[in-house]
Amino acid sequence: MARQVRRRRQKRGRSRRQQRGQSVSLGKEWREFVAWCSPRRLKALPAHPWTVAAYVRWCEPRKRVPSILKSLREITRVHLLKCQKTPERHPTVIKTLRQIEARARTKTSRAGLFRAEDFAVFNDDTSEEPDAPKSSGTRRRAMRTSPRLVRRGAS
Repeated sequence: MARQVRRRRQKRGRSRRQQRGQSVSLGKEWREFVAWCSPRRLKALPAHPWTVAAYVRWCEPRKRVPSILKSLREITRVHLLKCQKTPERHPTVIKTLRQIEARARTKTSRAGLFRAEDFAVFNDDTSEEPDAPKSSGTRRRAMRTSPRLVRRGAS
């Protein structure tokens, strides 16, 4: 009898915790997504596809691609558990993920913008200092901080 009950539960695809009506624990990635949405005044549930794409872009310099995909799976899982439309199949999210994956593949072949010597620190002990910019003899004018007032002609 117990085996039959277990088989029925497995066929339905629901765990014992879900059978008893207990909530499924939300993962670290979901809590991180909610924490990211809060200060930006964005809705985490249901999340707009643009919100998910922006979050994925925010994750790009902080996480590796597999970790970003794990976060996206967690966001999708919570949407499915709450019977909401999942944003992961939206073209905006798909395009953003493709761009991130392409940048990750070419990351090693890209050159740095600056050389390490450009940011060398000069101590007081050394007499070597960076070259001062040379003036060409022409005086540069600073930009105005307020707009210039123009007098209208008498009409």
